[in-house]
Amino acid sequence: MNRKFSKASTALKLVTAFTLLGAVVAFDDTLELDFPGPYCRAKNLCCKNREDGCAMPISTTLCYCDEFCDRDKSADCCPDYQTHCRGAPPPILRCYHNGVYFNKYNTTMDNCNECRCLDGGRTDCDRDLCLTDDNLVNNVNSINSLGWSARKYGEWWGRKYSEGLTLRLGTKEPTFRVKAMTRLSNKASTLPRQFNAVEHWERLSSDVQDQGWCGSSWVLSTTSVASDRFAIQSQGKEVVQLSPQNILSCTRKQQGCNGGHLDAAWRFLHKQGVLLEDCYPYAARRDVCKIRHGGRRLLSSYGCHPSTRSERDEFYTVGPAYSLNNETDIMAEIYHSGPVQATMRIYRDFFAYSGGIYRHTAASRSSPTGFHSVKLVGWGEEHDGVKYWIAANSWGPWWGEHGYFRIARGNNECGIEEYVLAAWPNVYNYFKTNY
Repeated sequence: MNRKFSKASTALKLVTAFTLLGAVVAFDDTLELDFPGPYCRAKNLCCKNREDGCAMPISTTLCYCDEFCDRDKSADCCPDYQTHCRGAPPPILRCYHNGVYFNKYNTTMDNCNECRCLDGGRTDCDRDLCLTDDNLVNNVNSINSLGWSARKYGEWWGRKYSEGLTLRLGTKEPTFRVKAMTRLSNKASTLPRQFNAVEHWERLSSDVQDQGWCGSSWVLSTTSVASDRFAIQSQGKEVVQLSPQNILSCTRKQQGCNGGHLDAAWRFLHKQGVLLEDCYPYAARRDVCKIRHGGRRLLSSYGCHPSTRSERDEFYTVGPAYSLNNETDIMAEIYHSGPVQATMRIYRDFFAYSGGIYRHTAASRSSPTGFHSVKLVGWGEEHDGVKYWIAANSWGPWWGEHGYFRIARGNNECGIEEYVLAAWPNVYNYFKTNY
């Protein structure tokens, strides 16, 4: 028969270890952390058999120091009964992992993995692949003559690699429609060894954006390329930042922040058109579409105010998207018409890119991969003849080379030269004469 407690009110910790109605529950070894005592040791109490008087006050109730505790490690026994009366070694109540002590039944994080403290001080951690870790960065930086360096970004720390593939990329593998797009060949012309559209059209280039934890590169790269082309093709009369949120929220049959297809984004921009970023700002989530179905597609209807150099009131649209054939065609297109959009396969080491000319390494070849779309803005060549593309990513200016990266050119590194798209902006055809 179990002892009943003499008092009903207990401290929060004791409520979990003792019961108000007298039912026996398992003894909680961690009780000694919050109620270190001494109890049995204080008066050298170690009673034979069952003695209700063999008790000590603990918090707002009593705990016991008699042999009844040996039967089932009742929860109402004093925390130091086993160590004082039975000479048992102190239980291991804490775990130590990566320089951190934490108590039994508690958890701590090891990068992206949760670790639990088990009996005997054993630590059990999840084994998910993290977006970045010390081993990845060290392995990349240990490769001689690689041509690029890696770093550990705080933005990636604590995130699973699966989160990065889903929420930091977002472009679906190119569909048959993309692969079958009309391919444009540019006439052969003399092209410079180095060219950067951001420098060449300095005041006409849009800033690097951060897509946040939303797999929206399929949208941001599209509107970024189109925005630059509006500014360039209008000769500075329509310097705009088109709204990626407009496409993210309003495109049908795509998955929003879980990804979408480039042809769908370009088709929406061609058929429907979009507002400006200022009046339909990016939210890094798929909200309800703000564009009224069947309504007049006028900027003024949604509080949008275009450049003072243009009297445009209709939504911004582009012509049909087209693809480019090869390295030279891509270079000529950028040189004459502005940035283009490229799709690339992403390996885990790319997330750790800090600077240099990127090539994927053996450090991450066994990991899953994903697809990403970026804006190609130019090209260059090192003194030793190593050729590269210059691309704007959509992870913010804190990543890479101030938001940009360079990647090997001429050998289709990561498939970046395979599906390269662009479109002509439908620039407004009437401008004020005081430009």
